[in-house]
Amino acid sequence: MTLSLKLSVLLLTSVVGYLVINKDESSSVNSELPKPNNITMTQESDYNIIVMDKNDMKFGVSNGKPDTADFYINSNFFKNEGPIGLVVVDGIRSSDRKASGGYFYVKNGVPYVRSRFCPKKTEFASQTILWAIDNGVVNEGLLETSHAKLERHRTIMGENAQGQIMIISSSSFLSLVTIEEIINFAKEKGMVEGILLDGGTSVDYKCTNGEDSIDFSSVPENLKPALGITKPFTYIYGNLK
Repeated sequence: MTLSLKLSVLLLTSVVGYLVINKDESSSVNSELPKPNNITMTQESDYNIIVMDKNDMKFGVSNGKPDTADFYINSNFFKNEGPIGLVVVDGIRSSDRKASGGYFYVKNGVPYVRSRFCPKKTEFASQTILWAIDNGVVNEGLLETSHAKLERHRTIMGENAQGQIMIISSSSFLSLVTIEEIINFAKEKGMVEGILLDGGTSVDYKCTNGEDSIDFSSVPENLKPALGITKPFTYIYGNLK
């Protein structure tokens, strides 16, 4: 083999090797990038609005605050001794259901928000005593109660017609609204199933989509003991897939 031919072969081998190495390195880097998702977080008027495709998060329910989760929000109303309504964690019921109300539950790995309905067997479940929207119909009886007219920090969780999970909640300490106001706003944004989670001093949530994040707590957790405020017992949470 001539010297010029040897040099050509060596040069070709080096170029091919360089391309292969860089292709492998590029594949490795790309595999570590976060997957794109359909989680949007916006602020409008007095509210933070979170919309999530069900397949972007692995959802669950926890007894206590899951600080390391990508998404969490307080759920059940409660008394000092514990939550009111159904709580199921990893298939085990720790609190019994009450009449009426609404539910967040996970069945066969899929999350749902439903007014007045929850299957008997679920992996996770959290019940609120107040349902707001059922198949597009507002709970008019709830709007007529005296406490519905009080301005408080409030949260409504539900689904839109596309089956996405929606959370609409007070966005700041000044964001005090009535039940009627938050339900009407949720309907305007396309919510067709909706339940009211515990509000007032209990509102506590965080969400990240891997790039941006939002969070709000109506009373900072470290101040609650000094103020004699009980921390929520039950949270709905999610982790990015």
